[in-house]
Amino acid sequence: MDMEFQAELVMRFFGAVAKPCEWVPWTRALPNAPIGDWVEGPEGRCSLRVQDGLGVDVTPLTLAERAFLRWALSAAAAPEEFEPLAALGTCSTEDLLRAVVGRDGGNLIRKAATSLAVPVCPAHLVAIEWSTGVGGEVEHRESADMVKNVMEAYVEVDAWLVSRQLPLAVASISRTSLRRAWLSLGHEEMDVRGLSALSGQVASALRSEAMIDARVAVSGVIRTPQEVTAGVAMLELARREAARRNGDAAVFGDDPVRMALLWLDEPARDALLRSVAAFSEVSAEGWPEGWGEIAEAMVRSNLNISEAARSLYMHRNTLLARIEKLRDASGLDVRRGADALALFAAGALLQGQSAPE
Repeated sequence: MDMEFQAELVMRFFGAVAKPCEWVPWTRALPNAPIGDWVEGPEGRCSLRVQDGLGVDVTPLTLAERAFLRWALSAAAAPEEFEPLAALGTCSTEDLLRAVVGRDGGNLIRKAATSLAVPVCPAHLVAIEWSTGVGGEVEHRESADMVKNVMEAYVEVDAWLVSRQLPLAVASISRTSLRRAWLSLGHEEMDVRGLSALSGQVASALRSEAMIDARVAVSGVIRTPQEVTAGVAMLELARREAARRNGDAAVFGDDPVRMALLWLDEPARDALLRSVAAFSEVSAEGWPEGWGEIAEAMVRSNLNISEAARSLYMHRNTLLARIEKLRDASGLDVRRGADALALFAAGALLQGQSAPE
């Protein structure tokens, strides 16, 4: 039972019987009684244990009232808001990142990982969240069933967990099943772009086949059972990235540079931008318009100017002229790999800072 709920229950009970509620620290001077049991303490005062370190003075209560309170503490269910999966949204980015790299990210992330079944490794966790109307529990259950049906039409799911409170379902899917699903659709060997495309197809199918506006997020690979906690953290970060992009799908690691830049703290961001513009006479805000898009196009095209020009819908000579202007302004040349990556990172960082939270 949630500890705050225990205390609230006791206070409400004392209020209902119109008697004073006096808390008692449960120290070593008192016996190690189970939660809900009462014992006789110093000076004949009778104390009932509410939590590990907290009790309440039940001397004013009758034996029948004490018995009822004891039953209530042992029989009451935990409050709904304690569901770990639904509460993941309250985790800080710092805690999630600590969990991703194998450090302790906090009790809530561990509890969420415990609530999920990952029968086969290597595997991915896939979260599907959708919009619901006002139909309550029945509509929630029907929507969850439709989500499952559409998802299972694409890929074999090893285990499901559906949130009781949120329109959210999490599936555990083996890497082999995902690859098989991608190949069955007539594509080549699956990579991160293939996984992103498959996620987008599931979201599109939910809209067209089940009339559900859904968003799909996919964790990175969970290689061993010991990495499930990291998988949960990766899944939550992917969910947040999908919401930030306002897109229908996001895969953890599908754009690692951009995502990692968003996780930098403010001094690290400022230092990176200052480093990129270290030899420029003007700040990055004063560089030629569209320089971030040019850098990204060059990175995406593996420094192929003709391909980058096509992706930007401009003539090759126009792009070359703009590259020269950018070089003059920044001191960096996107035709060189290290310079292109540095400019791409700076552009992505500035774009992330201006994006709505």
